[in-house]
Amino acid sequence: MPSWLAWTLTGVALVAFITVVIIVWRLIRLLRTPGSFKARLVSKHDAPRTGKPVVVSYNEYSVEIFAVYSIWPRPRVSVPRHRLDVSRFPRRTRIRSWLRLDDLDTEERFDLSAAHAHVSELTTWYESGPAIGIGHWRDAPRRRQRRRYF
Repeated sequence: MPSWLAWTLTGVALVAFITVVIIVWRLIRLLRTPGSFKARLVSKHDAPRTGKPVVVSYNEYSVEIFAVYSIWPRPRVSVPRHRLDVSRFPRRTRIRSWLRLDDLDTEERFDLSAAHAHVSELTTWYESGPAIGIGHWRDAPRRRQRRRYF
């Protein structure tokens, strides 16, 4: 075997190994973040039990959906809380519940399948927001200045 072929195969194996390590590290970091859980993003064209594995993360201002098998650090989908509508599907299996996230401005719809506890967490987070008639619930939140420590 020529030496250039051995070096090429070693380089390809090293790049593949580093990519797998980055994906696993990113997944562990995402799942350790409070308010994050694994789910499946089900499209209209998929069968009811299949879907793309994603990590759903919610914080004070938005819901973010990250692809599992990706090294990209940004979320694939981010919907601000003031433009979000969350509803449960009536269909439920023994293991999973179904959830629909609607973006009210762009009218995008995301159907998620996740464990019952995680779906309950997300709906509770959504329902615990301020009442719609009080204040500016549907207005975009004002940006706060971040503290800089340098």
